[in-house]
Formats: sequence, structure tokens, C-alpha cells
Amino acid sequence: MATLAFWADYGSIAADLADQHHHPGPELSADDKRRWTDQARAARRRGGLEPIESWYAADGRLITLASLVQDDTSTVIALVGDLDAVSGWEVIGHYDDELAAGRALPRAVPPGVLRPDAPSRFNRPEPTPERPVQELLQDVVEARTASEVSEALLTAAQPGYDAGPLIRLERLLDTAARFSYALDTVRGQQIGARLAALGRQLAFLTQEVHDAAEDLGATVGVLPPHRTPAPPRTRPRPAVSTTPPTAPARSTATTRRA
Repeated sequence: MATLAFWADYGSIAADLADQHHHPGPELSADDKRRWTDQARAARRRGGLEPIESWYAADGRLITLASLVQDDTSTVIALVGDLDAVSGWEVIGHYDDELAAGRALPRAVPPGVLRPDAPSRFNRPEPTPERPVQELLQDVVEARTASEVSEALLTAAQPGYDAGPLIRLERLLDTAARFSYALDTVRGQQIGARLAALGRQLAFLTQEVHDAAEDLGATVGVLPPHRTPAPPRTRPRPAVSTTPPTAPARSTATTRRA
């Protein structure tokens, strides 16, 4: 199992090393680069440049494949640099389709990881126990006392090893923000800041939920008795007929005398 996990994690590196025979095609001349880059920047401003995919080449350059739309015609182009930066990126090639671009461009090296010492998806530990939100919601629906609802809310906002769903969502936002920052792009920094702000707002909300839950539990309230449960729903039974069913006809054997 450990061997399988190792190859699952690092098999792409081995495949990349085995593909070193690939020789990229020539890039555009300086004048062509300038002309195509100007067209791409103009298309970017009017919303006519749509990224397709990006990767890092062995020389450390960030390559992005994009669709350039102008005059109702779409062209696949490749550019290097951060596409979301105001300047610093340029077009290095244009192609008939993505397949032709893949043959001409430098191959991708395996992407990095957010935490080098973290377990992979193929070798991750068992998740910690968690109360599903649906189960907590059902606890509230079935509750008769304020303490029961308070307990469900406190479980949702509980920190620690067996953290509740609000705490886990806060961790998810924080980790996603770190990932976005680690992209080292302008757009990544912007989205990372948004996710970090959402994480802070959720942390404040989680604390508010915790405080409200404690206040609700302190009321020692119960639901009033006039809120009686509705009778269980049953399927209607077929109407009972007062007329007895007709007996099936009997066949009478005829006896002949000799």
C-alpha cells in the first residue's frame, strides 16, 4: 500500500522525466510577440481573452493557454507571465488548436503542494469524528427544551479535536486562502484576501453562535404544551364494502345412469 501511495504521488515526476525527448517549437519573433501581445491586451480589456489552462515549464516560466476572440474568430494563443498583472506578460505563440499548442509548447513540470509535509490524498489519515449538520438540524426539530437546542448549536461551534462544522468551515476557508496566496499571481492574492476576510467573518459568526447558544441554554425554557405533536400520517385504507363478494360459480358434475 505504501508503494502504491508513493507512485500515486510521484508517478507524474517519473512520467515527466520519461518525456524529456519532447522538443518545443520555435517562439515568435520579437516583432510578432509585440503585435500579438498588443492584440491580447486589447482583447483582455474588452473581455475577449479566455484562459484555458496554465502550467510551469522546466525553466520556471508560467505558461498560460488562452482563447483570443476577435472579429468573431477564436485563436489559441500561449503567453508567459501573470495574465492578471497589468504588465510583464507576453504572447509567445499562436496555434490552430490546443493539440497543436501542446506539441509546440514546453511540457509542464509537476505542480507543487501547499504543505510539503502533509499527507497526500492517497495516504491521508482517517478523518476525525463529526456530527453532520443534517443531524444537528434534526436534533433542533425534535427538541422540546432550550437546552437541547443549545447543545446542538454548541456542537456546531465546538473547537478542538472533534470540532463542529462551523469550525471546520473556518479552517477550510483559511487553508483555501493560503493556497490562493501561494499561487503567486495577482488574481491569487486578490482571491486569497477575500477568502481570508470570509474566514475572519465566519470566526466572528461562530463566536456569536456559541454565545447565543449559551444564552439560550440559560433560559431553561421549554416549549408550551399547546404545541402538541401532529398525529402520524398514515395512508388511507380502501373503503370497506358492505356488500359481500359474489361467490365463484361452482362446476357441477353430471352423473349418468347406465
